[in-house]
Amino acid sequence: MKKATVFIGCLLMVALVFGAKTEEVLAAKSDSKETHLVKSNKIKDTDFFVDAKWVNQHRDDDNTVIIEASYGEGKDFKKGHLPGSVHMDTMEIETEENNWNILPAETSRDAFLTKGVNADSTVIVYGNDINAVGRIAYVAYWLGVKNVKILDGGYDAWTAADYKTEKGNVTPKAASDFGAEVPGRDDTYIETSADLVKAKEANPELIVASTRSWKEFTGKTSGYSYIENAGEPEGAVWAKASKSSSDVAYLTNKDGTMKDPKKLFAAWEKWGITKDSDVAFYCGTGWRNTVVFFLAKQSGFENAKMWDGGWYDWDLAHQSDPSTYPVQVGDPRDADKLVIEN
Repeated sequence: MKKATVFIGCLLMVALVFGAKTEEVLAAKSDSKETHLVKSNKIKDTDFFVDAKWVNQHRDDDNTVIIEASYGEGKDFKKGHLPGSVHMDTMEIETEENNWNILPAETSRDAFLTKGVNADSTVIVYGNDINAVGRIAYVAYWLGVKNVKILDGGYDAWTAADYKTEKGNVTPKAASDFGAEVPGRDDTYIETSADLVKAKEANPELIVASTRSWKEFTGKTSGYSYIENAGEPEGAVWAKASKSSSDVAYLTNKDGTMKDPKKLFAAWEKWGITKDSDVAFYCGTGWRNTVVFFLAKQSGFENAKMWDGGWYDWDLAHQSDPSTYPVQVGDPRDADKLVIEN
């Protein structure tokens, strides 16, 4: 009888393990299934993400500037780029000396003026790194540029559509006057950790949502070689978006195009993030969260904000004033195992 009981117990254990693995596999398959945010015949004027066909139709419109965004001097740009586009280095709008936060509005405005951009421009941003694209696009949006668009799928989507490309350097024709005070959309921007604390004091309902990977969010890794400590600001929730510190893999298909976000938003809702939430998205240094910001805004999250400082800035603040900038390590849903450092 004892042997039978043990045997049945073993079978149950195998079934449980197999069931868990099956659920894991199914979840992975669900995440890898190709769906699309951008549908060519349904692109609205208010959408941020547009396809190659839309860009091709509008690239010669008056006061339209196409920007290839990337870190560095533009090696990929020289090898091939959209006709008439110009390169923009992310270092033109952020620096390590500024804790990787966006440079002052006047400095950032001048960087865009050199590319020919003013407040009435339509700016189309593309590149091989969606996070760099989001970063440049967000700064344009924050400054107050009228129309900001992101080419879904980047340069690969353009070449896959068999549209014309060019090679070599391009010297942009600068604009002389931005035509508006900057920043034009400062209500979407939270810069430093101190600013976030003030924002939370002014609005206790503000949700602070990490777009970092699960390992980063639970404090298993900082995600960055230059950030020693791991953790998150106390009270942060998880906005599923990244699998590592350099991607937004839960948002994109294998070809780099944006997925339909319905399942993603269902995951967010479990953490209290809904379309009517006041939510500040952040990551490590303000790249990944910009892509999430645009996805959220386009999808009806009207009160979405971008917290620039992120974990890098919070960790520095925590080291000098841990009581004002407390840190959580672990899954905040498991109070018994969650560690608060203050």
